[in-house]
Amino acid sequence: MGVLRVDHPDIIEFIDAKLEEGMFYNFNISVAITNRFMEALKNKTDYDLMNPRTGKNEGTLYAPFVWEKIVNNAWTNAEPGLLFLDRINKDNPTPKQGTIESTNPCGEQPLLPWESCNLGSLNLARMLKDGKVDWVRLAEVIRLAVRFLDDVIEVNRFPMPQIEQATLANRKIGLGLMGFADLLIELRIPYD
Repeated sequence: MGVLRVDHPDIIEFIDAKLEEGMFYNFNISVAITNRFMEALKNKTDYDLMNPRTGKNEGTLYAPFVWEKIVNNAWTNAEPGLLFLDRINKDNPTPKQGTIESTNPCGEQPLLPWESCNLGSLNLARMLKDGKVDWVRLAEVIRLAVRFLDDVIEVNRFPMPQIEQATLANRKIGLGLMGFADLLIELRIPYD
């Protein structure tokens, strides 16, 4: 996934990057939206563009123009997506480690720079016993899966020292669920 802040000087080219058929095929793009941009949009004003390397102002853009471009391109080809950076960072579980700038495309998990995405999934359809949810087994499997995911972090050979440092510092894991519809069918509970 490619993410670019809405206040980056190249944001218009980035928003339009996938308008040409076949460009960046199998590559998702999202615009990182800030509260400052949303205020400018609400007030129908310009907002500042900032060079990420120097922190210097690189001009302004009219927020409603940028918003219309995002909306029209999303309608045309389902991209770009949006990330609300300030909102994501409000709930950052490790703010002293840094600021979240993007998400991992596998689980849409917000991550700090250099963090890895360590995901697993439990199949709820396999948690039945005698026509009922086996809550004891489910609790046991959850504990084992969390331990397994943490062990993956421990034994992993990281491709770069920055990834190793960030991953070991935060040890983020994600344990998802699948098989919910199948579980409901087995329990004779309507999915609706």
